Amino acid sequence: MNIRSLSLVFFLFTLSAAGGFAQNLFPQKMDACTPSKYCMDCGTPKATCDSFTLSTINDKINRRFNFNGGSGSITFQVLVNANRFSCVLSHTDVTKSQLSAELVIALNTCLWKPAIVDGKPVDASVNVVFTIANGKISGKMQRMDLAELKAPDNPIVYNKQYQYTNPSIKTYDFTSWNRYNSPLPDNIGQACLVDDTNVLWYATSQGLTRFDGSIFLPVNEFNSPFTATTSVKDMVQDKEKNIWMYANHAVYMCNKEGWKVFDSVHLGIPKPYRIVAAKTGELFFPSSKGLLIVRNGKVRLVDSKLIWQLPSDNVLYAYYDTRGRLWMGTDRGSIMMDKKQKVIEFNKSNSPLNNTCITNVIEDDKGNMYFTMTACKKPTGDNDEEGIAIMTADGKWLHYNDKNSGLPANQVNNILYDKFENALWIGTQKAGLVRFDLKDGWEDYTHNNSAIPGPNVVQIAQDSKGVIYGATTNGMFRLVKK
Repeated sequence: MNIRSLSLVFFLFTLSAAGGFAQNLFPQKMDACTPSKYCMDCGTPKATCDSFTLSTINDKINRRFNFNGGSGSITFQVLVNANRFSCVLSHTDVTKSQLSAELVIALNTCLWKPAIVDGKPVDASVNVVFTIANGKISGKMQRMDLAELKAPDNPIVYNKQYQYTNPSIKTYDFTSWNRYNSPLPDNIGQACLVDDTNVLWYATSQGLTRFDGSIFLPVNEFNSPFTATTSVKDMVQDKEKNIWMYANHAVYMCNKEGWKVFDSVHLGIPKPYRIVAAKTGELFFPSSKGLLIVRNGKVRLVDSKLIWQLPSDNVLYAYYDTRGRLWMGTDRGSIMMDKKQKVIEFNKSNSPLNNTCITNVIEDDKGNMYFTMTACKKPTGDNDEEGIAIMTADGKWLHYNDKNSGLPANQVNNILYDKFENALWIGTQKAGLVRFDLKDGWEDYTHNNSAIPGPNVVQIAQDSKGVIYGATTNGMFRLVKK
């Protein structure tokens, strides 16, 4: 049987008390077993089937199906009772394919070891994920972190004077995914990137995946230099459509020809904080030693020896704007150097960048620039020096924080200019996703009023059709304009 594509549909589920007895996890429920109660992935040791058993299932299914050109994954929730008998409770394939049916039979008839609690075997459910890649299927146990099943912490909104009516929220369809209702490797998102083909690359603390809008495509040892649990710290796509990543203390580049790996010796980049793709084709690697600029395989260092006005060699961010100006943020302040190499030291200015480090810069079509920043001398709690700074096309400065605007909190992780809506999307540390219409309309989207999985929005990306994706520490979300 030929499998070309496995289309999986997912939705959020709710759970009873974390760590206790729970309902079926996944959308496709099975009627073969109806237990009264069971714990989820509990016990020491936990319920399991050994690797030999899973290998036997893999071999049998690979002989039955042709997976060439296929991709995707299916996750099964299996009940293993105290007597070692198993029964699939639910799974993620709502298409009810023949493949899923045969995997259900295999999981129901193989040998299992029950979970042990207080020295006695108990009924417990466990998850098994089968992934299709490179012409074959492979299965493995997927352990659950019960702490991740708890509801996320409430948003921390420091802004007490602004009333959020969120008029635009009804104009978006919200969808979210986590590692228990989808093949997402982990709930803790670290970076996201939409490439030129509108495929989302999504990095978590326990693995990298791609998402084409309907199917998750795992990035692992079968199709990359990474393992299934590699932690990718940052990634960008350059002017030539190469994708660059930082992981395992090395820099990786991926294009249509394959992967290249550059360790710190060959590229001379010691543990960069970020990767920034300049519009000129250069790559910026901010680091504790200065700013490393890579072009055509050659590396040059920009530090305080080269620019004496640079407040510190500990460069956290850099950006090259459309007017040919270089912006650099360090742990002791920020500078800008224009095309004539004239340097502006913002610690000596009256701008919002005084005594702050630039952490992100974006531009709109009219020449306005938007900055996120962190205070150099950051006290405990909320700091009004942070927030969002705007330099208008005519050189005027604006500064928005949670005291003078509708910004819910001053700590900002990421910012995106939405050219389709002429609005800013702002990912905050603990106050959710903010939409700002660039006039006076501030909206705050959290898990309390939408399907966004948590209040800590790490990074935001947008595809060529206007679809917005976001990485949070509780899962991934997507916003589609209705």
